[in-house]
Amino acid sequence: MGLLYFVLFYAVPMLLVSQVSRFAPELFSDYGQIVTLFAAVVIFFVVAGEITSGTIFQHAFSIGRALILIIFFVVALDGGIVKLNVDVIENMPINITADLRVYLMMLIVIDLIGLAKSVLQALNFLSERTEKQLPQPQPAD
Repeated sequence: MGLLYFVLFYAVPMLLVSQVSRFAPELFSDYGQIVTLFAAVVIFFVVAGEITSGTIFQHAFSIGRALILIIFFVVALDGGIVKLNVDVIENMPINITADLRVYLMMLIVIDLIGLAKSVLQALNFLSERTEKQLPQPQPAD
């Protein structure tokens, strides 16, 4: 499972970023570190969740993953306003500003839904465990 996530979230994006960065290195120079960090976070939480499967820690790691990804997206997208300075011709820079706040909010809402799902699964896990520990009622004769 961890190998599949490594390929999907690290190897393929890094290959794409490295191929695209050949054509415009000033545009994609910072994205290699961001992709590496994102892959490390996702792979860590997937492996930790699989190792602790069947325990409350599985749900704790799932909740932690949702919170960390929300923070990651806000930091990686600079709060939704991405600025880029490109020198196409010497002494003639082009400043590009992209307002990605709507997309950032969509990512945050998706992660908040995942967070709510993880909290509900943790509550369900604890309630099922508590029900198993309760004594079973015996029928009256």
